[in-house]
Amino acid sequence: MDMATPSKRIVLVTGGAYGIGRAIVRRFAAAGDVVVIADLNSERGAVLEKALVGSGWSAAFYEIDLRHPGAIEDLIGFAVRRWGAIDVLCNNAGIEISNRADEFTQADWNAMMDVNFRAAFLASKLAFPHLKERRGSIINIASVQGLACEPNTAVYAATKGGLLALTRGMAIDFASDGVRVNAICPGAIYTGMMEKYIQAQADGEAVLNELAAKIPLGRIGKPEEIAAVAYFLASPEASYVTGSHFVVDGGLLAHLAT
Repeated sequence: MDMATPSKRIVLVTGGAYGIGRAIVRRFAAAGDVVVIADLNSERGAVLEKALVGSGWSAAFYEIDLRHPGAIEDLIGFAVRRWGAIDVLCNNAGIEISNRADEFTQADWNAMMDVNFRAAFLASKLAFPHLKERRGSIINIASVQGLACEPNTAVYAATKGGLLALTRGMAIDFASDGVRVNAICPGAIYTGMMEKYIQAQADGEAVLNELAAKIPLGRIGKPEEIAAVAYFLASPEASYVTGSHFVVDGGLLAHLAT
């Protein structure tokens, strides 16, 4: 067992090898915490682990398919066996499939429910005894889609809306044990997923500008801006914050259509 020093927290991030998850991993690692990068993509995970360790930071990649409950149990066991504790669980992993509500398949439903919703519940449930010992916290990465929907997002939005309800419920259940539970609702964030979408458009720059024009701050968000909120929520400065969700969308939801 590689016991962490008292000043280091053990931070587990699902979907940690890409996009917002990668930014969250980097934010905690740069602050001196130990990060567990849980991700399905072994190539990205190994590259990120190597980069972090090469920078003198503490990180370990763990390959996982979150659709399998047993794999989630193994992930929690890995972190506890290696470092003896879990201080922060960030349920970030998610997949988005776009379609009309009547055209989603059962496979689409199962995939998004399993990864976006059930995995977050199981990881939280299994990590809770260890978080309780350290009076740690859970951070769920939801979405503005959990609060207001675009076309073709019904099932994805349902998983994120459910995650917000789960956040509130767990916050109430775990409060007496000193474990805080909060959520972040990102808006349009420039990740690799968005980049691929933009590149696939006939005029990607025009599409990007059109999207940015709908946002009061006039731009797309950066993964690092979500990571900063996640870091705050896990910090002592947020010691009285639980059961809340934080919308990080450049003012998108605050703006009435004109």
